[in-house]
Formats: sequence, structure tokens, C-alpha cells
Amino acid sequence: MKKFLAMAAAVLLALYLAACGYMYFRQQALVFNPSRDDVALGVGEVPRAENLLLTTADGETLKAWWVAPGEGRPIYLYLHGNAGNLSGSFNDPHGRAARFAGLTGAGAGLLALSWRGYGGSSGSPSEAGFHLDAETAADWLHAQHPDSSVIVFGESLGSGIAVQLAAKQVIAALVLDSPYTSIDDVGAGRYPWLPVRLLAKYPFESEKFAPQVTAPVLIQHCREDRVVPYAQGRLMFAGIGSSEKLLRTVEGVCHVPSILPAVPLLRELESRFTH
Repeated sequence: MKKFLAMAAAVLLALYLAACGYMYFRQQALVFNPSRDDVALGVGEVPRAENLLLTTADGETLKAWWVAPGEGRPIYLYLHGNAGNLSGSFNDPHGRAARFAGLTGAGAGLLALSWRGYGGSSGSPSEAGFHLDAETAADWLHAQHPDSSVIVFGESLGSGIAVQLAAKQVIAALVLDSPYTSIDDVGAGRYPWLPVRLLAKYPFESEKFAPQVTAPVLIQHCREDRVVPYAQGRLMFAGIGSSEKLLRTVEGVCHVPSILPAVPLLRELESRFTH
């Protein structure tokens, strides 16, 4: 019996280690889910939008959609989530384009960035690469439109990059849609049987940098979000260092809800904190 139990324990251990190894080496596919369809072909989905190419410090070429702002209007720097491309996710293929139309409907500008490895941009997705991509876009805005107010908008996975960008740079405001405390926390909740924090290659820490964010912040999160728990959105709200912050709770089961009901809040954000 002891021999049998020892063999069974060895088999279970081997299976567990194999599962850990599988999850470790599959991380990139689990965290990043790009559509490689060229976003340049879909730019017409957003009124007034045109294609833009940006070059990063490490030599990658990023595609982006650019909408010039009206006089005195702010510019949204939009950092999208992990699935699909600028047009939308796989579940909502044109959802982001509809968002962009809503954001720019009153004359605001938009720089919507296609991450490396997504939508015709060169390179391969990574956390370090995403940070460099966002900094490249922010630097372009500061160089080309130094007098415009910039509102950074981070969606789901992009919210982690947005928080760290806002912690380092002076911006007019920050909008976070379905934010997480860290991808480690999301993974640990989804795979409680795995040592996620030991295996993680892409931690995407947000909560750690939240106290350094002093710009006004608007967060929206679904109460029954089954991708990023609502509790993490509340923790991010509590941790944000800004004295001007608002949490919009969306009832029901959803992830990355429509921003159309939030447009009045965005317009108030624009009028109060941009010039």
C-alpha cells in the first residue's frame, strides 16, 4: 500500500508540475489575444479619423488612429484591452470604433494606439513593450500638440499601462474601464490551484502605482464582472492618490461596458480639468 501511495503521489506531482509548466509557457497566449487584421483598413469606422504611424525607441512600427481635436478640446490617448484590435474585441468586433465615435463626438481628439503585435503593428506583445508603446504615443502628443490637454483612457488590460503612465507623466485626467489591481491577482483568482505569483511573467501591477496618480480619475466597472472582479476596481478606486475621483458602477454581468451612458461624466471631466 505504501508503495502504491508513493507512486500515486509521484504521478500527481508530475501532473501538477506539468500543468505549471504548461501555464508558464502559455502565458503570452493567455494574457495577449491579438487580431492581426490591419487596422489601417478600418479607420473609416471613426468619423474624422486618419491613420498614423509611430516608431518606438526599440524600432517597432505602431499603427494608430488619429482624430485631430477641435479648438480648445482635449485629446484622448486610448490604450485598449487584450483581445482583438482597434475596431473591437472578438466578441464585439466594432465596439471600440463605436466608443471612439462617442469620445470624439463633441470635438475631442483621439490617439488610439494599436499595441505591438496587434492590428498591423510590428513586434510581439509584452508588458515592457506595451509600456514603451504608450510612452511613444504620449511623447508624440506632447511634441505635436504641446498645448492640448491629454486624457489617458485605459481599457481592461490597457488600464494597467494607463495607471503607470499617469503615475509618471503630467496628464489632465485618467479614465479606467474595468481596471485590475494586478494580472497576478486576476490569475490567482482564476487559477487558485496554481502558484500564479511564482509563475507570472507579466504582472501588470496597477495597485502599486495607484497612490502616485494625482490627476482626476473616473473609473467604471461592472458589478458582476467575470473577467476582472468588481472588488479589484473598488480597490483601485480606494488606492488612487487623487482627491478628484469617481467610481461608476454598472449593474449586471458585463466586462468593459458601454461608455455611452458615461458620456455626460466624460464631458464634465473635460470641462472641469482641461483647457
